[in-house]
Amino acid sequence: MQVCLVPRLLVLAAMLAVAASPCAAGEVSAPATPAYRLNLAEPHSLRLYGEAPQSEPAIPAQLAKMPYAELISSAARQTALDPALVHAVIFVESRYDAAARSPKGAIGLMQVLPETAARYGVADPAHSPEANVKAGTRYLQDLMQLFDSRVDLVLAAYNAGENAVLRYGHRIPPYRETQLYVPAVLARYREWQEPARPVGAVTPPPIEYLPGTRLDPKGLGTVLH
Repeated sequence: MQVCLVPRLLVLAAMLAVAASPCAAGEVSAPATPAYRLNLAEPHSLRLYGEAPQSEPAIPAQLAKMPYAELISSAARQTALDPALVHAVIFVESRYDAAARSPKGAIGLMQVLPETAARYGVADPAHSPEANVKAGTRYLQDLMQLFDSRVDLVLAAYNAGENAVLRYGHRIPPYRETQLYVPAVLARYREWQEPARPVGAVTPPPIEYLPGTRLDPKGLGTVLH
């Protein structure tokens, strides 16, 4: 009977290879360096897909040193208002005096009447600057919608009431206080607005190249040369 030795030789060769390996001899390979070690201590940091985390927009330099800059920026962002406009209204209304009160009963930074504040769930507009600015910016937001973002009419309505502007046919009412108020706020607003883009300067839209990620086309010039 003839015995086939080939399979036995293959098994013997495999056993010799295993015996000669570093692991079989008790040798352990060096641990991975920290730079290449997977860290699971903060699993939330492992983002493979999805939208990039949103960061708070920077406060414009011309507004960053103003009183209540962070509060006003946050309130303006929540109501889709230009923070420069909110600053301009506050400057003319109260000169940033949170304790200001007018003879007509208007209160605080934005000189909000108690009945106006009540529309927006603010029981006491004098309670805090936050409550006052919340009511004032929401009122401005509603006026923007009512008057199709006509800033002059929005300001006239903020000063004289929306019914007065409507009664005079969507014009600034002929009240001396209002006719002085509107240009005063507009002057500050134009002074504190961010510089306008040059005519013809168009920012290309971001390129979507993976779900939840964006590539800035302006950076391509530094790569594709």
